[in-house]
Formats: sequence, structure tokens, C-alpha cells
Amino acid sequence: MKLTIFFGAILCFNIANILGQEKVYNTFNTTRIGNGHSTETLWKKELDLFFGHKFGDYSNGLKNTFNARDVSFGADYGITNKMQVGYAISKGAGPYRELVNGYLKYKVIQQEKDGNPINLTLLANTAYSVMDASSDATSPVSFKSWEHRLSYTFQALISKKINERFSLQIAPTLSHRNYVAFEDVNTMASIGFASRYQLNKVIGVTLEYYLNLPRNRSVLGQTYYDPFTLGVEFSTGGHVFRILFSNSAGFGESQFIPYTNSTWKNGGFRLGFAFGRLFKM
Repeated sequence: MKLTIFFGAILCFNIANILGQEKVYNTFNTTRIGNGHSTETLWKKELDLFFGHKFGDYSNGLKNTFNARDVSFGADYGITNKMQVGYAISKGAGPYRELVNGYLKYKVIQQEKDGNPINLTLLANTAYSVMDASSDATSPVSFKSWEHRLSYTFQALISKKINERFSLQIAPTLSHRNYVAFEDVNTMASIGFASRYQLNKVIGVTLEYYLNLPRNRSVLGQTYYDPFTLGVEFSTGGHVFRILFSNSAGFGESQFIPYTNSTWKNGGFRLGFAFGRLFKM
């Protein structure tokens, strides 16, 4: 009897090794953190409908806050447990307005308790502006052809769940815009940093910062700064409601990474919110 138990234990141990290490899930509460994406992907046949809104900043007291700076609505869908696609439309808050966004997101590595120490997810995003072209030849929206309306963002999202409450993420990023203003650069690099601290089962706090290279670039008299966002998340079963305080006015990587034109100094930050509703198809 003891011999049977011994060999049974060995068999179970070998099966566990064959099947792989125990996975670590829920590094972040949603597929997004502040403005940007997290390493999380939807499960197969899950549909997430989301809506976001940002107001004016506090640089002029409460007067600006009643202005809508950007509004975004979209849908994410899980093709597999590791692959996700998404579509969104947004008003736009940078020089490019009336944007249609599409992206593909794929999780390459899943963190394991005694195996892989990190999550790695790749993201490719494309944005297309349908706004009327400007007659000013120096403007970034004086589009000469349809290709000029396109911009791209590529990211390697790397995260680690430190414990049940605390998670970290770093995101090397490359942004490219086919057509930019005079004096601007088409391609720029960034490094995103983010964290989440879960206060309890319902409430979590997030921080997100993108270091842009070059920093504080000046284009036609306008200076663009690094985006920094503080978020508070409320998880209520089928959806997560996020309150955002950010110096960036736009949603979407093609907006908030290269075109944040205010700082937290002197009230250059704004209130926003975003929420999603998850459906299992």
C-alpha cells in the first residue's frame, strides 16, 4: 500500500511538471492601467465595451473643467486566451482629431509561481484621422494623402505581480506618425512605467508615467511633456470603473504619449473617468 502511494506521488509530480508551472493571474484589474494598456488580455470569446471621458484642466480654476477634452468609445474582444483585438473611436485632444483606432495584443509569456518571473505582452496600435485637412502647410494635419493620416504605436509590455496587492510594469515604446508638423520628428521612443496597489477587494490605486525621448520637445512654440496619470479603480464584478487624474488630455497611445501639452505644475492636470462592461459570448 505504501509503495502504491509512493509511486502515485511520483506520478503526480511528473504530471505537474509536464503540464507546466502554476500560472499567476490578475497582475492588473483590467486590460488598461491609466491611459495605456496593461499586460492583461481578455479570455477567449470575452467582449469588453468601454467608454472614457476627460475634462479640461485646473490651470484656470474650475472654469476649464466643464469643457470636454476627449471622449472615447470602443470594444475589445478575446480571439484566444492570449490574443486580443480592439477598436475605438475618439474625439481626439492633440493636433489629430476624429480618430479611429485599431490594435492587436498578444501575450507571449505568462508569469508563473516557480517558473517564468514576468508577463510579456506585445501591442501594435494604428490610429487614422478622418478630420478635414488644414490649408496651413506647416500644420501636422495638412494631409496631402491618406497615408499621412496614419500613426502607429508598438509596445513591449513587461509586468510582474509582486504579491496579491502590488504589481509593476515597464513598457518600452516606439511611436511613429507618418506626417508631423515642421520641426517635429516622425518617430520617437518612450519608456512607460506603471504600478498598481490593491487597497482591498474593491479599490485599487494606479500610477502611470511615460518618459519620452526627446523630453519636453518644442514644436512651433508648443512644448510637449511626459504624461503622468494617477488612477483609482473600483472593481464591481462585471466591470471596473476608473477615475483618472492626468496632465494628458487624450485617450489612445497616438494622443497621450506624443501630445501631452500641459504639466501638473500650476494646475495643468484634469479629471477623467473610464469604465468597461465585460460580456462572455
